[in-house]
Amino acid sequence: MPDNCSIGNGLYMCENPKDAGDASEWSFNIFVRLDDPANKAAVERAFKKEVMRQTGYTDEKKFEKEYGQSFRLTPVDDIYFSGVGLGDKGNRNLVNVLTVASVFILFIALLNLLNFTLSEVPMRIRSINTRRVMGASQSSLRLQMIMENVGFAFIGLLMAFLIVMGFQRSETCMNLVSGDISFGANAMLATVMAVAALAVGALSAVVPAWYSTSFTPAMVLKGSFGLSPRGRKLRMAIMGVQFCVAFVLAIYIGVMASQSNYIFNSDYGFAKNEVLFTGLTAEACQKKTAIRAELQKLPYVESVGYAQDAIGVGDQYMGWFRGNGDKSMNMQVMLCDPGYLRTMGLKIEEGRDFKESDSQTGAYILNRTMMDKYKWLHVGDSIGSRSEWGDHNYLIVGVCNNFRMKSVRNDNSILSVAFLVLDPLAMNSMGDRCYNLFVRVAEGHDKIEAKRGIEKVLNRLDASYGDYKMKFFDDALQRTYVDEFRFISQVKLFAIICIIITIIGVFSLTMFETEYRRKEIGIRKVMGSSVGAVVRLFAVRYSVPLVVSFVIAAPLGYWLSRQWLQSFAEHTPIYWWLFPLSFVGVSAVVVLTVVAQSWRVATENPVESIKTE
Repeated sequence: MPDNCSIGNGLYMCENPKDAGDASEWSFNIFVRLDDPANKAAVERAFKKEVMRQTGYTDEKKFEKEYGQSFRLTPVDDIYFSGVGLGDKGNRNLVNVLTVASVFILFIALLNLLNFTLSEVPMRIRSINTRRVMGASQSSLRLQMIMENVGFAFIGLLMAFLIVMGFQRSETCMNLVSGDISFGANAMLATVMAVAALAVGALSAVVPAWYSTSFTPAMVLKGSFGLSPRGRKLRMAIMGVQFCVAFVLAIYIGVMASQSNYIFNSDYGFAKNEVLFTGLTAEACQKKTAIRAELQKLPYVESVGYAQDAIGVGDQYMGWFRGNGDKSMNMQVMLCDPGYLRTMGLKIEEGRDFKESDSQTGAYILNRTMMDKYKWLHVGDSIGSRSEWGDHNYLIVGVCNNFRMKSVRNDNSILSVAFLVLDPLAMNSMGDRCYNLFVRVAEGHDKIEAKRGIEKVLNRLDASYGDYKMKFFDDALQRTYVDEFRFISQVKLFAIICIIITIIGVFSLTMFETEYRRKEIGIRKVMGSSVGAVVRLFAVRYSVPLVVSFVIAAPLGYWLSRQWLQSFAEHTPIYWWLFPLSFVGVSAVVVLTVVAQSWRVATENPVESIKTE
């Protein structure tokens, strides 16, 4: 399989048919080869009907409401975008946004190279038309200008290849991508981009070449030419497109930053900031009592617990379906020890927390959502009948608060969760699955120091491994959302490039106008205008395009941001203040660029400007 395929390369073995046929076993994915893709819907419905038959349902609406599972067949090519597997976190909207952003950058580069070439026209138009008088043809002059820009594009292309080669050798830069970006693996793409770059160079010179050679040479040599209203509108329209892109990206980045803050700082329902965790070896699992005793001697350790998994940092946990008919239940199950809930800071809202004696009898603590969803459950009662639950028919001893069991890609408010402490008989049957250690650091203590101390104890007690590294929950969250944060970094890079190119475009347009209006500026200063008044003359000219561009960009930025947020079941709202903040930020950069360029002309000696003109 390809390296980035959802179906991994490894050792494949035939599973025990008994396990595969167990209705309570949800660890398997089913692969079906259809005779005709058009039969997909019929096969999905057949799956649904069979599950209804096996679970005792006859009413389809009741089954959908209570069973809460959907049945779909996903083409292998689409698995990554389906969310079926733990690593299948792809989002087609994000891929499309990145593709559009890449095309926009190329388009903006075309517009800015066009603007920059146009800005040189006032300084070159006399020499060009002098050569026309000396016998040069219009076509030869135009071809020469076009080839100049193609030459610049070729130099830029070589620099781009060198930058990409440096990118490939940088570990920090490679964290921005998740695939192979070598030229050999992407020969077709590299060829297309090289041709596109040269085409951008050629196209950017077409309008300036025609414009600068379209005047009557005699009029140009006399200085009788100026800015045409149509040309000024064209250049301002080009600049408006760049302003729109800059505003859209600024809004988009603001929403992404808000979502990043929400992921890390929103309430998870448990003490994620105080907890360290790590996996244990088989030998360490035999020494849990000793490990707990040694760790609790440390002054910075408040509580120690063991569990099957870390909550909040994944999308797949053990799921059970139990019961049938009106008493069927669908839930996420977390095997743990009696100290786990205290360690994680989960609050008991009804009943009691686990006690050490529960390790001899077995016990459940359910979250509030599960109690509200299945009304027949009560604290103090058994969770099911002996015939349906077998060895796992324990008492419900308490109810804990709702919390974020899975990542924010899922709606955690609807998840039914059962914490389960097994009795010795079930432990022998299932094996000890609580192979993750969780330690809560006491308030006011240095977590870095606590991390080192805990690792020292573990390495001393488990000589078979000797290289334990405790993990912070924040680090685990970072790994959970690695694809999202990579995408955010990519868009930030796009935004920086777009804003830099926009600044170049503004600089070019301002240079174009100041060169054409040098005499006017000189006369204004002779007549008493201050440097500030001249600078304001140019700065105010950009106010209307900025406002119009923002009005166009705001709905587009909102739509793109909303599309991205749809990949999260839990997400931040799109705050209204992000829009004026984006407007002020981009506008400030544009105005400062205009001021810097116009200041140079405004501070020149007006006598020199008038004399040279």
